[in-house]
Amino acid sequence: MATAPSYSDLLHALTLGTARRPVDPAWMEWLDERGAIDPVADAPEQLLASWALIERLHRLRERPVSPAAPDAVDRAPAETLSPPSPRLARGLQLMLEGPYTSLLEEGMELLLSSGSYLPHSLLPALLPRAAALLDEDPARASRWMRATGHRGPWLARQHPDWAPLGPDYDYAAAWRREEQPGKRATLLARWRYAEPAAARAALARQWDALSPRNQEVLLEGLVVGLSPDDHAWLREALAPKRKGVRRSLSRLLLLAGEPTAIEDFRQIARHTWQTGALDHDLQETLKAHGGVKAPQTLRQRLLEILPLGEWATVSGQPLPDFWRGLTTLELRDAGRAVRDFDDSDTRLTFLRYLLLEEPGQFPRDLATDLIRRISRDEFDALYDTVLTQRSDALRLRGLPRFLALQRRTSWNERLSKAMIRKLVDDLHSRQLDYATQRDLGLHWQSAIPLLDPQLFPWLRQQLHTTAERPDAFGKLAAELLQTTSLRRQLRQP
Repeated sequence: MATAPSYSDLLHALTLGTARRPVDPAWMEWLDERGAIDPVADAPEQLLASWALIERLHRLRERPVSPAAPDAVDRAPAETLSPPSPRLARGLQLMLEGPYTSLLEEGMELLLSSGSYLPHSLLPALLPRAAALLDEDPARASRWMRATGHRGPWLARQHPDWAPLGPDYDYAAAWRREEQPGKRATLLARWRYAEPAAARAALARQWDALSPRNQEVLLEGLVVGLSPDDHAWLREALAPKRKGVRRSLSRLLLLAGEPTAIEDFRQIARHTWQTGALDHDLQETLKAHGGVKAPQTLRQRLLEILPLGEWATVSGQPLPDFWRGLTTLELRDAGRAVRDFDDSDTRLTFLRYLLLEEPGQFPRDLATDLIRRISRDEFDALYDTVLTQRSDALRLRGLPRFLALQRRTSWNERLSKAMIRKLVDDLHSRQLDYATQRDLGLHWQSAIPLLDPQLFPWLRQQLHTTAERPDAFGKLAAELLQTTSLRRQLRQP
């Protein structure tokens, strides 16, 4: 086993520079044994890697440690899962510390499917990324933590920024400490993901003391984990407060499937679509639910909050025909309801409508959110339909191509081959202006982690000429082949 470089030797070399003091090969051997060497790093970068490790060890040795009783020490638990294969462990290191960060989601899935845990040395690189996902995608953060074995939650408890990743995080204490309404709403949403009843009870205890504005803000955090258990409190809170609070509560009641609220808005929607006007009783019902805030129209409001299955009955039309008759803004609000309600069949029907008909000006960020919410099998079936029915499905600036490139899981063989053929055709079939070159380059880059890795031999044949180009697209083709080769190797036993 190689000997670690001394603190003074490293400091001397770092001060003089590698031109005057070459890096000792024994130091590199020591780094390599710890998996700390980036194979593409030059001598100065390797020297800095040595310094980073030794300097921290030096500070730890200099720090006094207070004695503690043996049973008071929070020791890391033993792992019950198996360690990953050396090939997968090295690949994960390249994803977390090297040039393959775009493959991290795939690496986590490979770990979970193999029943392995993330190497302990990589935990400090993963936990900050998982913590950053908590607000945006708590389900993904939780999935990543499952891949860290027993050591991940243990290490998360030792760091205040990572502590919310652990299963025993004290949300009640964090709720008492936090004072800013926006941050409290974010914390409430995370708490709802872990303990929905406890989070609702905490909000209920403070509800009457909150200003209407703060009530409205905090209700955004309650949207996570809605269920029939929430019906009673939501209905009780629907009192003569500010209109915005009543509108937020009504939306939550509908998302939670509360029967009275659904019936109220079903009647309002029927009269709105059939007669264009509401009688006095329905006007009062709408007022009790907070009414409508301009510039949003009543039709838009109804499309945004009414459960998806109601519209075929209200309109008397199949849903694709109903959506086809909506204005641009109305279709956007219908898309928001598709995003918010847990109705996978209607979500797929809506996505099929978007991909086959490409309605103008539909928000692409909303469409991206929708395409990421469907499973791999649903996505494959959806795009098999689109590729079969549309010969131009993957044209340069079309919605199907854009949404396929927004996925986080790899494509099947059919879509992978169709996309590569189209990317190559686009590259060779036209004079490319600057904007087209930029967009096409982004598409090549986005496709790299999404291609079916088992297609590597076919890709090598298809891209042999492109990879020899002296421009940016030649580099992209070479990167695509290199990355796909790595992904294929990671799947080998």
